[in-house]
Amino acid sequence: MRDAVREAALWRLLVRVRGLRVRRRLRALADARRQERHAAEAVAAQLAALERHAEQRQRVLASCRRDERVGAQWHATLRAHDARRPALQRQWSEARDAHAAARDEAAHALRAWQVERGRHDDARERLRVIGARLAVGDGDGT
Repeated sequence: MRDAVREAALWRLLVRVRGLRVRRRLRALADARRQERHAAEAVAAQLAALERHAEQRQRVLASCRRDERVGAQWHATLRAHDARRPALQRQWSEARDAHAAARDEAAHALRAWQVERGRHDDARERLRVIGARLAVGDGDGT
């Protein structure tokens, strides 16, 4: 009987510890999802910057064609404008990479939370079985 009581105490402790671990993993999952949302917003912002750049380029091109007297100045403006495109594309690529990493981290956090939740459920079930055995009076395990 004493062994069953000790085993029940052990599983009670494990239920508490695993419950804490489940909550910790859930917080980590929430943080990872928040980071993923921020990374997705950064990708959208970089894409919007590229689109704005393309729209501005069209306006500069129209000005190059329209005003012949200052066409050389507009062409210089166009070259300077086009020189910014590689940097914008690099920033967009980096934002996409960061988003992919954040998405992977969120998936990892989800898996870790699911594993801990399964362990917690298992510990609760074992405690329930031991408690039922003790209630029946079959604490010696036979």
